[in-house]
Amino acid sequence: MTKEKTEETIVIIKPDSFWRQLNQAVESRIKGLGLTLVAECRLGGGDNLPEEKWREFYFPAIGTRPACLEGTAKYMAYGPVQVMHLKGEGAIQRVRKAVGATRPWQAEPGTIRGDYWPGADEANAAYRPQFQQPGDDKFLFNMIHASDSEPSFAREVRFFPRLKA
Repeated sequence: MTKEKTEETIVIIKPDSFWRQLNQAVESRIKGLGLTLVAECRLGGGDNLPEEKWREFYFPAIGTRPACLEGTAKYMAYGPVQVMHLKGEGAIQRVRKAVGATRPWQAEPGTIRGDYWPGADEANAAYRPQFQQPGDDKFLFNMIHASDSEPSFAREVRFFPRLKA
């Protein structure tokens, strides 16, 4: 059996996990993967990144869809968020497999998004008008972010200087 390559990844537990009081369950599932926790920090209130930094963070994934980018930046800056820097063999794919599909309604049972999606629309309904922007027909509350590649990790980790081992 061949050893997988040691990788690093960023995981962000998003505001809707906190609003629904699922942040500890999500954190436990991520930490249960057996990866090394290099560092973590919780950002909220004045400690969180401002909207312009969250726009910069999410631009590579969202691109030029301004309504989606604006809503996501506003939502993430509202917080709180928990950021974890993890390291281990095959870390990126192990985490992404545990997280599930980006669109939670497509996530498999047994994944974080798949298990916690039912009822999320209703649970987050009070927040939707605050973050959904005109032109964004289905604002996405998907609980968690995970780096999708080593270059993404290298870019993303720079946004969080508080991540110190």
